[in-house]
Amino acid sequence: MRRISRLFIVGLIVAGLTSGTLYAQAPAAGPSADHEATTLSPQELDELVGRISLYPDELIAIALPASTYPLQIVQAARFLEKKKKKPDLKPRENWDTSILGLLNYPEVIQIMNEDLDWTWKLGEAVVSQQKDVIDAIQQMRARAHAAGNLTSNKQQVIVVEKETIIIKSADPKVIYVPQYDPAVVIVQQPAPVTIIYSNPYPVYYNPAATFFTGMFVGAAISYGIGWHDHHISYNHGNVNIDNSKNVNINKGGSKT
Repeated sequence: MRRISRLFIVGLIVAGLTSGTLYAQAPAAGPSADHEATTLSPQELDELVGRISLYPDELIAIALPASTYPLQIVQAARFLEKKKKKPDLKPRENWDTSILGLLNYPEVIQIMNEDLDWTWKLGEAVVSQQKDVIDAIQQMRARAHAAGNLTSNKQQVIVVEKETIIIKSADPKVIYVPQYDPAVVIVQQPAPVTIIYSNPYPVYYNPAATFFTGMFVGAAISYGIGWHDHHISYNHGNVNIDNSKNVNINKGGSKT
């Protein structure tokens, strides 16, 4: 029943965009009383975060909060398509800063837009189970590392600090988006699993870079993952989750 409701609302989002009727955010998912019934199990969380767990930390730090804005993900995907014909087109400055930052990585926007049910579900988990989501990402990384499929290379540097695995870009000025099979990368293979990397994209907070969007928003963006305190950080403070709003993050600060 919950899945049907989510799919129905996602359908309304797309239908609203098609008809020209736009809303500030997705409608409420329902009363908070049903939160316990929708809590995901560790196995469900593992499956949910698998496709992004091996992203570098900087990219995960904006992908997670961006997932809480499914409508803006759809709008961002359409913006990127229009920009191919209108190179001077600028994104909406009132989009959430995580969406503006994610625009610099079209492949990620495409993945989230093409599977809105997954994006919606991830956003709900970020809102209601942030600690569990962060733990699940670390568990996925630990399995991939133990299997010999998560290692340092020319695109990334793997740092292991006790039970925490950090993925850094080998070049701090760029980010590579990895593509891999979550089910395969956590299993030891006769030869290490090949992970396909995108072309290098500039880090969204690098003011010297030329961005795909033609708009630098890094001055307003400073996201990070607090692996030890289990929080997404924003401008050096923890992101506060407002559970009264469906898949919406209230960062408690000024927004563009």
